[in-house]
Amino acid sequence: MSEPFKILIDRLKGGHTLKIEELLDPSFLGPNEPELCFHTKVPIKGEAYLTDDHLVLHLKTATKVSMPCAVCNKMIDVELKADNFYHTEPLEEIRGAVFDFTEALREALLIELPKTVECNRGKCPERTIIAPFLRSQERTEKTTYLPFADMDDLNN
Repeated sequence: MSEPFKILIDRLKGGHTLKIEELLDPSFLGPNEPELCFHTKVPIKGEAYLTDDHLVLHLKTATKVSMPCAVCNKMIDVELKADNFYHTEPLEEIRGAVFDFTEALREALLIELPKTVECNRGKCPERTIIAPFLRSQERTEKTTYLPFADMDDLNN
């Protein structure tokens, strides 16, 4: 590919397949923020081809993102993967016979971001400090009020 993220539609006509193998700078994933930092190159591998009226993009990619632990706020690396990512684009919507898949790839990776992460594989050492302030499952179950729970008794 001459330019990363660009697919020239004319080169795919006649049943040709474009093999994609790139190592991309992570800057396309968005601005680095204090609590969300992309610092690892993004390898992508896959192919692009045409059907009767669509461009089909099939990619495999992975990268790492640094996020704060939900308990202690220590920054930890989390792997993001899009192992079997497919994107289709109607040919009639591709202007100038050049398709830029930057946004599609960005969305595929960002949708994999976890809401929260915890260091030490889910066993943050500081969890014991905040444990008294967390709700236990048992306490939640006992204090939940279900206003219609007794409706079955009225029907019998």
